[in-house]
Amino acid sequence: MRRRYVLLLLLISAVFPLSARTTGYYHSAAATASGYLGFSHFEDEIPARTSFSGSAALGVFGYQSQHWDGSLELYFQDASRSLPYGLYRSRGFTSIGIAARSSYTMNNKFSLYGQAGTEVNFYHQIEEAFASFSLQLGGQLLLMENPSYQLFMTLPLSLHLRKEITALQVGIGLRYHLFPYHEGGT
Repeated sequence: MRRRYVLLLLLISAVFPLSARTTGYYHSAAATASGYLGFSHFEDEIPARTSFSGSAALGVFGYQSQHWDGSLELYFQDASRSLPYGLYRSRGFTSIGIAARSSYTMNNKFSLYGQAGTEVNFYHQIEEAFASFSLQLGGQLLLMENPSYQLFMTLPLSLHLRKEITALQVGIGLRYHLFPYHEGGT
């Protein structure tokens, strides 16, 4: 299985050379792995819920200019059960949401971004749903680029606000921009 990922990464890096910054409309896809640390707003036997999560996002519409970028994102996240605290483990959950995302390019390789969203969350072990809001700030490093695509490594820091828990997430991910109607590099 690891060989497939290594071969895929080598193929991507060999086929797509670096070039100038692209401007225009784009679609995007992103994947992130992160640690999740939740603090309850009530008296609980577990002081902090520590879990792992994975997320995927699809940018349905985005536009990028020379320094600014904005997009509308649909995303999916799955958070595992918490690490054991004695005999106790909190439930994991799955989220489906929508977010607005914007970034500012600092130089040819590095951008800062912010994202605000809302999601519906479903617990894994019981039939209960809850709403939450999320804010995310982070940096993204341009790994590869040509006039029709860009590949970034992202370093997000997220804050999730829900009725009973406030959670922080720190992660690492990959983000891909596809420019089907690009205006060319500048």
